[in-house]
Amino acid sequence: MPRKLHNLLTLLKAAAEPTRLRLLAVLAPGELTVGEITQILKQSQPRVSRHLKLLCDAGLLERFKEVHCVYYRLRALDDAASRLHECLDPNDTAVRADHERRDVVIAERARRATDRLAERTTAAAVDDSLSGTVGGLLVQELSAEPVGDLLDVGTGAGFLLKTLAPVAKRVVGVDQSTDALRLARSQVHDAGLGRCVLRRGDMYKLAFGAAEFDTVTLGRVLGHAQDPAAVLAEAQRVLRPGGRLVLIDDFDALADATGSNPIAGVRRWLLTAGFKCERLRPIDTGTSHLLLTLARRPLPLKEAA
Repeated sequence: MPRKLHNLLTLLKAAAEPTRLRLLAVLAPGELTVGEITQILKQSQPRVSRHLKLLCDAGLLERFKEVHCVYYRLRALDDAASRLHECLDPNDTAVRADHERRDVVIAERARRATDRLAERTTAAAVDDSLSGTVGGLLVQELSAEPVGDLLDVGTGAGFLLKTLAPVAKRVVGVDQSTDALRLARSQVHDAGLGRCVLRRGDMYKLAFGAAEFDTVTLGRVLGHAQDPAAVLAEAQRVLRPGGRLVLIDDFDALADATGSNPIAGVRRWLLTAGFKCERLRPIDTGTSHLLLTLARRPLPLKEAA
């Protein structure tokens, strides 16, 4: 039997069961834990786990562990699961009930994550002051060329993901805080951005290969980083030659971090990390005074010529 036909039959056999079809529908908007899925489907965890394993083995789902939680999502960069999901009737009674329970679960996840973040006084992770005007300006600033494969470092509540995911090809968000990631997952669920992949990671040692992304964003990261130059050096490593770096940070936080004029300090950091600074734009939102910086990883000399 030809390999392509065999693979297709494997996918169809794996999906050809009511609970597994419901799983594809439930996971289409984004990542969920096993516990959340059992709440949504109203089935036992062992039963749900068996169905999840079959879908993973068939290549329709992927799983990953984040601290003590195991998450499942539609397999990244593979539209087979999405196509099967599109065949389902959204008005089907079971599918509609699953979606309603999922919305309740996601809202509760966001509430708990927000409460824990507030208790730890990490206000920047839940601050919504970057929305609205700043999002529009950012899309405008980047509109001259494709965003392509996007990595958002220090993703926090997911503002930059929500802003740029609709115009990006591949979208990955990284944060060291599991609560921030739970909140970001809730935000992208609400926005219908099932393509967003969120992972726990270290901004000083990103778990990606060299030259893997076209755009790297850092929102309110450098002003609070212990070693901003090291963060930028790692961003430069994962950017493709010619790729763009986007920085948004509080002007006052940058002033404290640089110990001098924030604009001069940011330029110095970028130069040290091997970036070419293209634009620095102060933005006043009414509640925050921000600095938007666009920089680029230079092309090799032969390509630039």
